[in-house]
This record gives sequence, C-alpha cells and structure tokens, in this order.
Amino acid sequence: MELQPQATSAAPSLGPIFPDLNVDAFLKFASNPRDTSAVFDIQKRLVASPRRAEMIKTTQDIAAATPEFVQLFDEKYMPRFPTSAELLNYPKDSLGHATGLHLTSNGIELDFAGLDTSVFYNMEMNLIGYMNVRGIRTHDIYHAVLGLGVTPIEEYALASFTLAQFASPYHMLIVSSGYLNTAFESPEKIPEFLEMTHKFFQLGKTAKPFIGFKYEAHWATSLQAVRAMLGVESV
Repeated sequence: MELQPQATSAAPSLGPIFPDLNVDAFLKFASNPRDTSAVFDIQKRLVASPRRAEMIKTTQDIAAATPEFVQLFDEKYMPRFPTSAELLNYPKDSLGHATGLHLTSNGIELDFAGLDTSVFYNMEMNLIGYMNVRGIRTHDIYHAVLGLGVTPIEEYALASFTLAQFASPYHMLIVSSGYLNTAFESPEKIPEFLEMTHKFFQLGKTAKPFIGFKYEAHWATSLQAVRAMLGVESV
C-alpha cells in the first residue's frame, strides 16, 4: 500500500501573538537590514498600538529625566542641516567633516532624505514625539561619533547602543531582527554580532545622553573633543 504524505498545517502567524508587531515588515527587515523603509513600517504599527503608553513609559521617563534633552524640547531645537558638501568643508579632524565623510562614502544624506519619515514627523510633538524626530535627524551623526559604518552588524551595534540609552521597544525590535539576520544570513558572524552588540550596549549605558547634545553647534569641534564630551573616548 502506498503511503500518502501527511497534510501539514500552515505555520502559525506571529500576528495574533504580537498584535503590535508588523510581522511582515519585521521579517522583511530581518532578511534585508538595508531596507530602511521596513524599519519605518515597524514603527508605524508601534505608534498605532493601543498599548503604546504602557510600552514607552520607561523611555518617556528616561527622556523626562534628562535635563539637556528637556531643554532642547523646550527650545524646539531643530536647526537647518548643512549639505554634505558643506560638512566636508569643516576641518578634517572635526565632527562636521567626519559626518560628511560618512554620508558621502555611503551615498546617504542626513535625516534619511528621500525616504518617507512621516511616521516620525507626524507624531504629536510631545516629549516622545520630539525624541523620535531628534533620533531620526541625528542617526547618522551617531554613526560618525561612534565610528560605525553601515554594515548590518554595525547598524545592529548602533541600535544596541541606543537601546541602552533609551530602553525603547523600537530599538529592541531592531536588535532582535539582527539575531534572525545573523543566524540565517551570516552564521559565521554570530560571535562578531554578539561581541559588537554587547560592547555598544555597555558603551550606551556609560555614555552621556546622546539625545541631549547639540551636535549642530559643534560641526567645527574636533571629533575627539565631541567624543570626550559624550563620554565615548574609547571608540
């Protein structure tokens, strides 16, 4: 008698388990960490969550307890960004020049120009809303300050750093996607992934709050001096 293959049920969706997670966007980003639009789609679902206030309470408490950031919020500090060409005109050892090099060498611009960042800019401009906007605007400056490129592991390292500073669900999901991506796409890099994310998480815990720093007032300041002001001289 010929045995017939057993019918298998479809794999269960994560949606019912984690209703606040855009599963498709999360898995899309995990499979391709260069797809920044998927990150924004993850954030859209988090922002719309009925549990949002509960989820971001720790992050909001951190922001409210950071006087430098509260001052920026009160000022609604959002100065014009220079172009990449203008940044490269700053002294070669400066924050501005380092940021310009990071942008031009990777074909990107500050504030994720060219991508739909409305999920951040259309939020209510309360403390958390401003924190999200500030994070998007300064993301690539963080790269320059921390000496991180744009490889997947370096992006996960930066997410781990910001997770340590903000304790936000958004950054937790970005780091979580790195475990999947590394396990399936680059298993030989598992030790490097773990070492980098651990190193930058620890650095984020001891560094000064990056969200409260006026980077735009320090384009001409030496990169090493900025690192000293932020407590990350070791990078």
